[in-house]
Amino acid sequence: MSHTSCTLCDRIAATWRGELPFLIHQFPNSLLFVGDHQFHRGYCVLVYKEHVREMHELPEVIQREVFAELMTATKAIANAFNPWKMNHACYGNQVPHIHWHIFPRYESEPDHLDQPFLHSAEFSKHATTAAMAKAVAERVRENL
Repeated sequence: MSHTSCTLCDRIAATWRGELPFLIHQFPNSLLFVGDHQFHRGYCVLVYKEHVREMHELPEVIQREVFAELMTATKAIANAFNPWKMNHACYGNQVPHIHWHIFPRYESEPDHLDQPFLHSAEFSKHATTAAMAKAVAERVRENL
């Protein structure tokens, strides 16, 4: 996948143009977005600002900085939504651009001990609206 066909690069460009209400916070190396769905209440995605495929391709100092940004984002989400557990996923198989899915998990979920993509077929039924994105973003920002 080339840089010109990367959906995350497209999302970043749309954010800079003011077309997406999903941006929560800009860190030095990454952007924190409200996730496209709220099947898991408070679900967010941290995206590296530049088109890089693998964490190990980054200089070590940047690796540490990005991990610190991930932990700052995670703590803010956890404080905002008080989940039972926090899950992280960084695969990049479908979109080869460094990013993390940050899933708050709740004991009230019937499959809370299973992986967070178990019900991915249902995510679209919980698509994040602009109003939902604003509400999630405000809650998380209050905890950054």
